Amino acid sequence: YYINNVIDYIQSNFMLQEEQKIFRLLYEPLKNEGFDLIEVKILMMNAQKTIQLYIDKPNGIQINDCVNVNHFTKTFFGKYNQHYRDYMLEVSSPGIFRKLTTPDHFKSSTGKRIKIYLQKKIEGHMTVTGDLQKCDDSAICILRDTNGADMIIPYSLISRANLEPLLKF
Repeated sequence: YYINNVIDYIQSNFMLQEEQKIFRLLYEPLKNEGFDLIEVKILMMNAQKTIQLYIDKPNGIQINDCVNVNHFTKTFFGKYNQHYRDYMLEVSSPGIFRKLTTPDHFKSSTGKRIKIYLQKKIEGHMTVTGDLQKCDDSAICILRDTNGADMIIPYSLISRANLEPLLKF
């Protein structure tokens, strides 16, 4: 049992490092192509390593965008990083609850409702939901849903964040 947990931990840590490496490798080239790389995931599907890329752009993602980014990324890996060329590649939209992982992601989401998961409590809260008022390269300012007060949160205290739109049915 203990050995399996250690193996799982090592594998997940390796996958996380690979995901971060791919993110850093593709972020600027995809930005130059007009796309915002939101997230990278590596999965094992039927003994096949799969890289999942989640992309966005100001007017949203269409199927042709996914096809174009898939082709661009395969060509890029073929030229600059042979290690990933044998991976299966999937490209899709991040959806309406897209993750916010970089200062640019937060800046493009100013005025939108977001949810923040904190690394430690701030004012007694581990999660904060509200409208993103402003941000800079070190922190964000969110107008909280709970009490209508502004809260300044440094990026260093954010464990994860995503858009959190109100859905009306």
